[in-house]
Amino acid sequence: MHRRAFLQTVAGASAGLVVARGPRPADAATLTVASTTGALGVLTQVIQRAKLEEKFDLTLDVKVLDPAAAEKTVLLRQVDAGLFPVISAADVNLKGQQIVLFGPLLYMHSFIVVWNDSPAQSFADLRGKKFALLDKVSGAYRGMEVLAAHQGWNFQKDFELVTAPPPAVITFLQRKQVDAIVMHEPLTSKLLAEGKFRVVMGLNEQWKKERKSDWLFLCLAAHREWLDKNRAPAKRLAEMFMEAARLIRRDPALIGAEAKFLGLKTPREIELAQERLPRFLPTEWNEGAVAAVRDVVEEAVRLKQVPKAPAGDYIAVL
Repeated sequence: MHRRAFLQTVAGASAGLVVARGPRPADAATLTVASTTGALGVLTQVIQRAKLEEKFDLTLDVKVLDPAAAEKTVLLRQVDAGLFPVISAADVNLKGQQIVLFGPLLYMHSFIVVWNDSPAQSFADLRGKKFALLDKVSGAYRGMEVLAAHQGWNFQKDFELVTAPPPAVITFLQRKQVDAIVMHEPLTSKLLAEGKFRVVMGLNEQWKKERKSDWLFLCLAAHREWLDKNRAPAKRLAEMFMEAARLIRRDPALIGAEAKFLGLKTPREIELAQERLPRFLPTEWNEGAVAAVRDVVEEAVRLKQVPKAPAGDYIAVL
């Protein structure tokens, strides 16, 4: 695919829609939510398509941004709630920002991608090489820090790193200005559909080899002050996202139905996204899921990626 055409498909965005309805309950709410153009964005699209706003008595004002920017809007209180990486949540809590995780959004769905003719066959083969990936606040960046630490490496010191938004990261790879990139779904599927690129390592798959469970790395989050005042609508918001995930797992064709939003243009791109994306959508938020989140933080502490686990309760089952 021509680079310009590819970038046009990943740069689009859409906003939330208001679903007409009758009288609403007293705790009904309009919530401003940070989303993305990728895997999380398909959840907010399916929420609209399946009229889940009506079912859960919520209206969403969705702000569609690149992942790192979306996370920052939560931190800066520019939205009520939105995505936030688990390890970053631990970090900011230690710095006095009371971000609370209150629902699951995504398992780690990023991959190390190289050209087909790259000599790299493993993560170790890329040590010292030039990587492009999302900003330091992103889950992908923090995930790479953890996996590098598992190998006894320092990600920032043992690799040459360039951070940028997704379209620029992809451009660096296409122009062979970097040796590898870390990219999330469905953009990884788009790259694989071109037939010129391959995956060296899936971050979730590597985590499962070492921790024996999926890596729940991205959660629904809000500032504690907002959450304390809006527990009922926040609970419904978390349930709404899980319901959208269940719908997609039962019917992956919903991904194809959102092909335009996701920038999927060819049948092969749609086929790969429908095959690869649903497994990264968690559908339960209970004590087991909370334990998995705590395991991620404890492992990051053990590997000295986080000084210590936050003392307060930064994870909530509403």
